[in-house]
Amino acid sequence: MKKVLLALLGLLQGALGSYWAVLGYCFAFPESEPGSKDYEDDITFVPLGFLMMLIWLIVMAEAIIKLRKKKSELVTFLAAWAVGTAALLIYIFYIR
Repeated sequence: MKKVLLALLGLLQGALGSYWAVLGYCFAFPESEPGSKDYEDDITFVPLGFLMMLIWLIVMAEAIIKLRKKKSELVTFLAAWAVGTAALLIYIFYIR
C-alpha cells in the first residue's frame, strides 16, 4: 500500500508540481520588455513566481530527504515523478 501511495505522490508531484514550477518560472521571468504597456502588470508577479518555485523546491527536497533512507521507496517516487513530468510535457507539446 505504501508503494502505491508513493507512486501516486510521485505522479502528482510530477504532473501538478512540475506545472506549478513552470508556471512560477513564467511569472518570475516575464517575456515583456521594459517600456512595453504589459511590463508593469507582468513585473508585479515576479515575487510570486520566485515564491512558487521555492515552494516546489522545498516540497521536492523534503520528499527526497524523507525517502532517502529506503532506496526502493526513493526509486518508486522518482520513477513516478519522471512519468508524471513526462506526461505533463507530452500534454504541453503534443496534445495541447
